[in-house]
Amino acid sequence: MKEFDYSQVKHYKLYNFIKVIFRPLVKIVYHTKFKGLENVPTDRNNYIVAINHTCAVDPIFVACPKQVPPLHFMAKVELFKNPFAAWFITHMYGFPVRRGKGDTSAIDYGIKIIEEGHVMAICPEGKRIKDKNGVPQKAKAGVAVIAKATGADVLPVAICCNGKIKPGSHVTVSYGKLIKNSELGLDKEEVGPHDIKNAANMVMAKITELWEAECKS
Repeated sequence: MKEFDYSQVKHYKLYNFIKVIFRPLVKIVYHTKFKGLENVPTDRNNYIVAINHTCAVDPIFVACPKQVPPLHFMAKVELFKNPFAAWFITHMYGFPVRRGKGDTSAIDYGIKIIEEGHVMAICPEGKRIKDKNGVPQKAKAGVAVIAKATGADVLPVAICCNGKIKPGSHVTVSYGKLIKNSELGLDKEEVGPHDIKNAANMVMAKITELWEAECKS
C-alpha cells in the first residue's frame, strides 16, 4: 500500500465533479431529505463536522447539499489497501486512520486541515454502528482532541434512517446548530482528559438529539 502523504493538504478537481454527478442520484436512490441547512456556516470553513457512523457513505450523504463545502474525512486504513480505492478516496479528500492504535499522523493531519481553513469531517464513534438499531453510541476522544488543538467549533450532523441504510431507504440528514469551542469547555488554559471526554460526549449528545428527533418522531 502506498503511504498517504500527510505533509500537505492537497486540492483535487474530482471532488466537485463527483458531487455534482452524484447529488441527484443520492437523493433518488436513498430518498434523501436534508434538514437544518441554515445551520451550515457560510462565512468560514475552519470547523469540524461530526457525524454518527451509519454506513460507508456517510460523508457522501452529508456533503451532498450545495451549501456544504468540501469535507476532508477520516477513513479506516483498510480501505486504502486497494490502489484504485486509495486513489479515489484520496481524491475525494479522504485520509487514512489506523483505528485503536493511537494514530497521531491522522490527528495531526486533521489539525492541519482546520488550520489551513478547510472543513474536516469525523465520526466521533470511531467505527460504524452495525446493530443497536442505528442508535448513536459513545464518542471517542478524537473530535475533542482536534477541536482543542485548533480552537475549532463543531457542527453536529445526524444521519437518520428507520432500519439499515440501503437503496430504497428513506434517509434524513439533519444539521444541528454549531457548537462553539467555548461551549465545549476547550478554550481554557488547562484542559485535562476529563474535559476532553466531556467535550466529546457533548458533541455525541447533540448528534443523538438530532437523530432522535427524526427516528423517534
